[in-house]
Amino acid sequence: MSKKGNTLRDIGERGLIRWFQDLITPYDKALLSGLEDAVAVPFNEEALVVNSDMLVESTDVLPGMTASEIAWKAGVMGLSDLAAKGATPLGVIISLGLPAETEANFAAALVGGLNCVCREHETYYLGGDTNQCLELVIDCTAIGRVPQNQLMRRKGAKPGDLIATTGEFGYTGALFEALLRGNSEPAELVDQIREKALRPRARIKEGKALAETGVISSSIDSSDGLAWALHEIAAASRVGFQLDSLPIPQMCAEFAVANDLDAVDFVLYGGEEFELVVTLPPRYWKKASKSVQQVGGSLTRIGKIVEEPEKSLRFGREERTVEIKGYEHFKKS
Repeated sequence: MSKKGNTLRDIGERGLIRWFQDLITPYDKALLSGLEDAVAVPFNEEALVVNSDMLVESTDVLPGMTASEIAWKAGVMGLSDLAAKGATPLGVIISLGLPAETEANFAAALVGGLNCVCREHETYYLGGDTNQCLELVIDCTAIGRVPQNQLMRRKGAKPGDLIATTGEFGYTGALFEALLRGNSEPAELVDQIREKALRPRARIKEGKALAETGVISSSIDSSDGLAWALHEIAAASRVGFQLDSLPIPQMCAEFAVANDLDAVDFVLYGGEEFELVVTLPPRYWKKASKSVQQVGGSLTRIGKIVEEPEKSLRFGREERTVEIKGYEHFKKS
């Protein structure tokens, strides 16, 4: 697969990853395919699950974010993919790239914030590397474990399966509109949305609970957006999907009305919500929903898996195509 003459903007992050896969010798004992967001290898009776995620200042930090908010986001980015596999975190190794002119107090606040997000998710900041960079870079490698027979995968959804999520969507999309496009009214509502968007949680407890039920046919986190997560499941499983409801927070709906915007776009294409998107046979709905409730979470049904090629959202008589778009490095959304 030659890319001569192409730039990364032409092929995008996912095209680049597919190209890289042709250059890397596959590990024949790997428990997850190369298209997953984490890797898993056998370790006695368990799977050792490892994920690496990088936060880069120029592409991942919104205007006005504090050191603790940046650290929180970086930590959740690393842990969220473990949640999607049902893994319990063992710890996080973090490498920091810092410009020489960074204030020492800011660097200390980053490390304190990274420790905080690890402890809030009942795991540990194990150490890492520190180096000089032209801009802030935080690379988190999260390590977890799960019994091999409970490991959840992206592939496996079947026609008739229900689609469900562990939370609401739209906070990040609304905040992007407020901070990057100037739709900053009403101010009180924007403040509430900001607080929600910049303090997401990795759904570790929910992922572990769902994995233990053994009924989940596919699972992914929604860091690149709900629409993208659904398309990734559909592509991996060679199916389609049909949505009949969306978990839109009331404050995001009100913000959309106030600024003449479409809240559906926030929900589908905003990204960085870090909720889990799972599929399961209808007969197991009560079992899965109860397992999540028992750890303090909730599971919301939003649609079903269908035969290809349908990928749509229906509101009564209105039908929309759910486009395959979301955040992708190197390309413009």
